[in-house]
Amino acid sequence: GTEASHNDALSRAMRSLSSSKMMAMAMVAMSVAARGANARITHYDVVRDDRSLILLREPFGFAPGGLVEITLKEPRIYLPEHAAPPDKTKFGFFLTGARDEGALDAALADGACVLDVDFVQQTFTFADMDAQLKAGEREVSTYEFTQDITNGGDYMLFFANCEPHTVVSFGITTTFANKDSSGRLDYLGRGEKSLPSVYYLFFLLDVCAAAAWAYTLGKAQGRRGVRKIHWLMLALVTFKSLSVLTQAGRYHLTRISGSSAGWTAAFYVFTVCRSMLLFVVIALVGMGWSFLKPFLHQREKNLLMAVIPLQVLANIATLVIDEEGPADEGFFAWQSMFIMIDIMCCCAVLVPIVWSIKHLRDSSDASEKQARNLHKLELFRHFYVMTVAYIYFTRIVVYLLKSTVEYELRWTAAFFSELATLAYYVATGYLFRPEEENMYFQLKKDEDEDGVEMSDRAMWLPSGAGGLIAETNTTNV
Repeated sequence: GTEASHNDALSRAMRSLSSSKMMAMAMVAMSVAARGANARITHYDVVRDDRSLILLREPFGFAPGGLVEITLKEPRIYLPEHAAPPDKTKFGFFLTGARDEGALDAALADGACVLDVDFVQQTFTFADMDAQLKAGEREVSTYEFTQDITNGGDYMLFFANCEPHTVVSFGITTTFANKDSSGRLDYLGRGEKSLPSVYYLFFLLDVCAAAAWAYTLGKAQGRRGVRKIHWLMLALVTFKSLSVLTQAGRYHLTRISGSSAGWTAAFYVFTVCRSMLLFVVIALVGMGWSFLKPFLHQREKNLLMAVIPLQVLANIATLVIDEEGPADEGFFAWQSMFIMIDIMCCCAVLVPIVWSIKHLRDSSDASEKQARNLHKLELFRHFYVMTVAYIYFTRIVVYLLKSTVEYELRWTAAFFSELATLAYYVATGYLFRPEEENMYFQLKKDEDEDGVEMSDRAMWLPSGAGGLIAETNTTNV
């Protein structure tokens, strides 16, 4: 009965992860089909929007001589019934530095029209479009605006509506670019020019890590130290290498053409596979296939089965929201919500470990077995602390770095994120290297002596539905 319940729990976990993977892939597919990602030539349709301020382009690092191109189509102003004609000078677009965002919020709070404050660079208003009216025309259907950037900086593009009780609709296409030494357009921001080289570098390092791990497994093949989890780790590093390669490719293509739709589709596929493999490995450890099962109660298993798919969905959903762009209403609210879910999931990963330590300490006696169990749990805990530290570093520390460094050094956030990821993979591989004398695998011998069920004894067989069925040959005390 105990063995069957463990197999059922593991099967439910795998089905949950498979379902999450299908949902994630569907979301990515819809996102890629909807628009080209990582584009520096963007298009948005604003439909009957009453917001007083709409962010159209997130911070972009311009060098002196940079270029801004805006094409506005079908602008419309909707007024309340019997309202007076609007003042078209109160509807317009402007550029402002990323560091002036706080001052912009303060101006809005004071009720000022942000088009009139002195720290913004007004590009054009709806009134300026009337100058292009031809004889017999009542409205301008298309308006084009071009501006050269004389002072380099980190700029954002906004639309402002300073007329209360009005709504607007328009379609807008924006192009932000710098120019290289030969005068050709470079669609990456000043702080992003190094990103293709950064990702190509880490692709080579990841390939070396994958090759070294494959050589280690091949050399140890047939010995007791090699386990199925090692092959999953090899697949993880392989997909990590492919995702970094496609990330380098998409930034390179964006740099020369302004968009990277083809590379983006491949990047998302490999990234989803990499993310799923990472969390599948964590799930297998937590659900009993590897090392944690003897020290977790059913409530911890249930928590992990709920947290891990939610963690994956939070990451994929955040990525999909990024594809929609900042002009969409509710963009920042949804983004913040999914970031909070992601952080809560990371915190929840530690909860089962804390519960187990507290349980062992509360029920601890002088027996040798209890002391040994506590020691084993301490050994495994530092791996999970390392995992959570990696997650927080790549989510919080890297974000703070990206937000605080000068815009010319924004590429360093990606560099340290990739460096932390590579270091985490190498450290994990070292801890779980296929050696019989490895302290982690040595625990198996201790548990065999105690008769405790070990999930690395599980034999995995393909089921008729394409899933996995765990058959355990040991018994649980």
